[in-house]
Amino acid sequence: MYTPFKYTTPPGTIFNTAKSNALGLPMVIPVSIRLESGDWWVFPDEPSITVSGGNVVAKRTVAKSKGRGTIKERWSQDDYSITIAGSIINHDDESVYPEEAVRRLKSFCEAKEAIEVKCDLLGHFDITRMVIESFDFPFTKGENAQAFSIKAVSDDIIDLLVEE
Repeated sequence: MYTPFKYTTPPGTIFNTAKSNALGLPMVIPVSIRLESGDWWVFPDEPSITVSGGNVVAKRTVAKSKGRGTIKERWSQDDYSITIAGSIINHDDESVYPEEAVRRLKSFCEAKEAIEVKCDLLGHFDITRMVIESFDFPFTKGENAQAFSIKAVSDDIIDLLVEE
């Protein structure tokens, strides 16, 4: 069951969450990540998040069938695909690259383990862990910014031992 992750909301705030970005503006849907043994890291500038889902369907064709299409034998829900994209910006000095934040994000991208994630949007899909499949740090105009894009899939903890 989904329990929404809530940041502390000051009185009078109209958003569900009240985490602020580097400019002091409230983030509507902040994203926090951490490795299992580490501390939570909040993306400094609110990224855009896309969640895509689907089903895995086993289809069979019937030889010499007079009917159209296939027989669907069984299906299950596939992993959710997650895309997180945005920019990391050094708001304090427009001539300095945000090296520390980029290095921190790179360490998450290169981790060989599932990453815990807290985000209200992902919470609605019961996603609390993800595995990063690919990432991009493309050329970004400006000395104080670095764009990024992360492609990940949801990761559920599944107990493979079933006792009767």
